[in-house]
Amino acid sequence: MIKDDLQNDEKIIHTFREGAVDKFPEDEKRLLRQRIHKSIEGKRNNSFVHIYLWAAAAIVILFGIGYMLNNLAGRTKPVQMISHETGNEERMRVLLPDSTVVLLNAGSRIEYPVVFDDKSREVKLSGEAYFDVKPQKEQPFVVLTGQLQINVLGTQFTVSDYQDATTAETVLISGKVNVRSANDSVSVTNLVPDEQFLFNKENQDIVIQKIDASRYTTWVNGRLHFDNAELGYIINRLERWYGKKIECPEDLKTSYRLTFTVRNEDISQIFQLIQNALPVQFEQTEDKIMIHQKNN
Repeated sequence: MIKDDLQNDEKIIHTFREGAVDKFPEDEKRLLRQRIHKSIEGKRNNSFVHIYLWAAAAIVILFGIGYMLNNLAGRTKPVQMISHETGNEERMRVLLPDSTVVLLNAGSRIEYPVVFDDKSREVKLSGEAYFDVKPQKEQPFVVLTGQLQINVLGTQFTVSDYQDATTAETVLISGKVNVRSANDSVSVTNLVPDEQFLFNKENQDIVIQKIDASRYTTWVNGRLHFDNAELGYIINRLERWYGKKIECPEDLKTSYRLTFTVRNEDISQIFQLIQNALPVQFEQTEDKIMIHQKNN
């Protein structure tokens, strides 16, 4: 009877041991086997050997529970995120957890964690935003867009990366930034104030040029400024600014450039100005504006 119990108990221990510790590290498996066999050795003539066998099983159970609890404790909880989004004709002020101020332009979205981690302050942006970053030397501020990664410590700058735009850009107002493409193919360090980093999404070209940064932040104060800008670029900006669909032939978008500032004018006034300056004409309906080449 004792022999049968012993055989049955050994089968149970063998089955449990091989299954339960299958995912343990090798050093823990070895330690468990040693402790189990030590409990069994020298007890085989004892009528209570099955007690020791079940005690060995208990060791495995306790180790298993401890191992699982340790793994669970080590797992990182999902990061809770916050997002804000603006529609056309809408702008929004956002205060981040570190007191950094963000101004979202029309048709933009920002996402960030409820609490920044100890190593960095990372936000994701789609569209355009102005950043006034709270300086924290040991915790760099990072802006990620579809095409760019901007790293800063404490500074003022703008980022523009709309999905339907052919370029992505950042303009530095004060401080220093490190800008690179999202695929890490190009890195530019120490962009200085009044410099623009322009990334062409189609051919991956990079242009760094000296500009007047104040002209690129006029939207923060409710104005749009265009400095020798292509008609296509102007149209994209006006669509979001006024929330109006604008149709224009592709060849016209790249054929003309303009410099002007939008303040409080009605959109029809803006296109009247464009029509007076360029050989184009426009038609306005309730839901859209259509631009055509002017007939001679």
